[in-house]
Amino acid sequence: MQAPINWEVLSRSSLSHIFHELLKNNSNYSELFTAGKSCLSSPLIWSAVGLGWTMNATAISADSPPISNFARQLLNFLDRVEYRRVVGAEDFEEIGRLRYRSYMTRNVMNDEFDGAIIDDLDRDSHAYVYGMYIDRYLVSTLRIHHITPDHRKGTSYKLFPDVLGPMLDKGMSFVDPTRFAAEPAVLSEFPAIPYLTLRIAAMASEYFGADYCLAAVKPEHAAFYKRIFGSQVMAEPRQHEGYGIPVGLGGAPIRAIRDAVAVRYPFFKSQLHERRNMFASLEKAGTVPLTILPTAKYTGLGA
Repeated sequence: MQAPINWEVLSRSSLSHIFHELLKNNSNYSELFTAGKSCLSSPLIWSAVGLGWTMNATAISADSPPISNFARQLLNFLDRVEYRRVVGAEDFEEIGRLRYRSYMTRNVMNDEFDGAIIDDLDRDSHAYVYGMYIDRYLVSTLRIHHITPDHRKGTSYKLFPDVLGPMLDKGMSFVDPTRFAAEPAVLSEFPAIPYLTLRIAAMASEYFGADYCLAAVKPEHAAFYKRIFGSQVMAEPRQHEGYGIPVGLGGAPIRAIRDAVAVRYPFFKSQLHERRNMFASLEKAGTVPLTILPTAKYTGLGA
């Protein structure tokens, strides 16, 4: 059991300073942060593609395209980030409690859960549940489903089978990121948390070679995904059983947008060995690394 985190102390760390300065000095990024913080705080979440981390002297060359202050600061901050794949019962309980705190704070869950939110899809063979840690403290979580013609399970498929079914019949596959949750005490202080958690969906999109990365989101958030990730509307909003909020379905066409997203947001990039550590089959790998460190800074600045 980890010691309770002193978020007041952590909030005075470099991340808080970085983003407060960024918001003050770069009005364009203020809009991005405001929209991103709102959109990505939904527990149903997102679409995105790319690959992801920091730059060092060997990664930057004269031929590299310039990057924004926003992207550079997130790249640098990834030095403090690690990802952990959740497999054990105790770890699932910790993730479930984080989900509960996050969702109940935003009044988007019904009352059937008691202190922890864990469902049958968490244990599905095509499900991948992760925790993201900053300075070794759990701050957010995300679940990925790889939906294929032979394995039609996932939150988005459960809600939109009539939309995704015909596409699966044609041989398409999807990455379905859901169950995003962030520690309520830190999400408002650290607006980067959703973006850095989003790397998981970006890596999954690349690793599985999916056709679309899905986004089951509230109607008011669809414009954000279209602007940042090129997400396209696939279905109009419907009521989501268990959440009490309407959600629509969007999808980012991975092959069409991956290069542009990677150039604009290089913190989404990753090396192959990071993606293998994240998504390799447990049966084939045998074990899961205790922690997985981001590799974006070793990928260069291009697509």
